[in-house]
Amino acid sequence: MLRILALMRHAIATGQGPAAALLPEGAAYLRRLASRLEGEGWRPAAIVTSPYRRARESAMVMASALGATVETYVLDDLVPEGEPEDALAAILAAVPVATPVLVVTHLPLVGRLVQALTGDDESFSPGTFVEVARDGIGDARKLRRIGPRDLDPA
Repeated sequence: MLRILALMRHAIATGQGPAAALLPEGAAYLRRLASRLEGEGWRPAAIVTSPYRRARESAMVMASALGATVETYVLDDLVPEGEPEDALAAILAAVPVATPVLVVTHLPLVGRLVQALTGDDESFSPGTFVEVARDGIGDARKLRRIGPRDLDPA
């Protein structure tokens, strides 16, 4: 079965701690990203997010802007210092068949996830979205990357 994961770093926030909130400009950027994705017909079948506030808020903005009324799962394994293997296992346990899955997390985990899946070393500025496809349990391939520089400014 082909599984698509859309790995996204949360948008710009007030800080790095667990309670740091999403900034208004971060939310505005996410609405622009969602508009582009919606224009392409992209919508998640499920959303998983870190328990940190900025990631949860980023997931909520994306879901709302995409008009996605899907289940959102908060996973403790998606914290910045999480291990990629644990994070992937938690995603699979939470949403075993849904595709695509929007995964909202942090550095360094999001970069380590892409590297574990594809072997690529991907950079992630806040709000960067990298979509990967994985067939079965083998290596995944990167489908696309959308970062802040790829979108028109507000």
